[in-house]
Amino acid sequence: MKEANIRYCRECRFSHHLSIKNVKNAFLENEEKVLPNASKTDRGILEDYAFKNIIKKPSSLVNLSRMATEISKEWKNGRTLTVSFIGGNKLVKERIIRHAKIWMNHANIELDFSPRIKKGNIRIGFDMNDGSWSYVGNQTLSIPKNEATMNFGWLTPTLDDEEYSRVVLHEFGHSLGCIHEHERPDNGIPWNKPKVYAYYAEKDGWSKEEVDDQVFDKYDKDIIRAGKLDKNSIMMYPVPDELTIGKYNIGWNRTLSLEDKKFIAALYPKK
Repeated sequence: MKEANIRYCRECRFSHHLSIKNVKNAFLENEEKVLPNASKTDRGILEDYAFKNIIKKPSSLVNLSRMATEISKEWKNGRTLTVSFIGGNKLVKERIIRHAKIWMNHANIELDFSPRIKKGNIRIGFDMNDGSWSYVGNQTLSIPKNEATMNFGWLTPTLDDEEYSRVVLHEFGHSLGCIHEHERPDNGIPWNKPKVYAYYAEKDGWSKEEVDDQVFDKYDKDIIRAGKLDKNSIMMYPVPDELTIGKYNIGWNRTLSLEDKKFIAALYPKK
C-alpha cells in the first residue's frame, strides 16, 4: 500500500448548536432508544424541548448538552430512508445506488432512491473539492434541507468498481449509524504521530488539530456498540506501515465484513 493512495473519509462534527438540536430530532425519531435510563428531570427537559420547543431554564441547556453525547444516532427500526442527489452524473448515481443497497440485504432499513421533488432524508452532493464524508445516522435530521448530508468527492464514471464498493458502503455505513472503526478506544494502532501529521499536512492541508480530530481522537467506550475491533470492517480505513512505529498494517477493505453484517442486523433486526 502506498501512502499517496490513502483517501480518508472526513467524519463530520456537529457544532454545539446542532448537537442540542439533534437531541430533539433523535428523540422524536427513535424515542424508545434515546436515553432509556434518563432521570425524571432530564426526561422532563427533553420532552419540553421535543414536544413544546421550550427550554424553561438556562441550566437546562447544560442537561441537554450532556444528553447530546449520550443519544443514539440510529434510526427507528424498519424505517424507509429517502435519498436524493444534488446534481451528479447519471452513471455515477446508478453505481452508487447499486452498492448502497447492499446494506439492505442485512438490515431492516429501506433506502428509497425514487425520484422526488421533496428533498430526501439523505442528500448526496458531488463537490470534487470536499472529499468524501457523511453525517452519522439521524444527525441528518438536523441539517438544513438545502444542504448535503453526504458527499462523494472522487467518484467518476470510469472509476473501478472496487473503489465504488469501498467508498459507497463506507459512507452509507455512516448514514445508518456506524462510526469509524479506527476511532474505537481499543483500536491498538501504534501511530507514528509526527509522520501522520506531516502526511496529512501535505496531502490534505490538515492542521495538527484536524489530524487529532479525524485520526487520533477516540470515542468514549460507553457509546461503542460493537463487541470488539474488526480490522476487516468496511468502516476501518487502511493503515500503512509507513505511518506506524513498527510493523503494523491494515489493508483495503472493500466489502462488508462478517461482523459488519452481524452488527447492522442486530442494530436493525428483520422480523
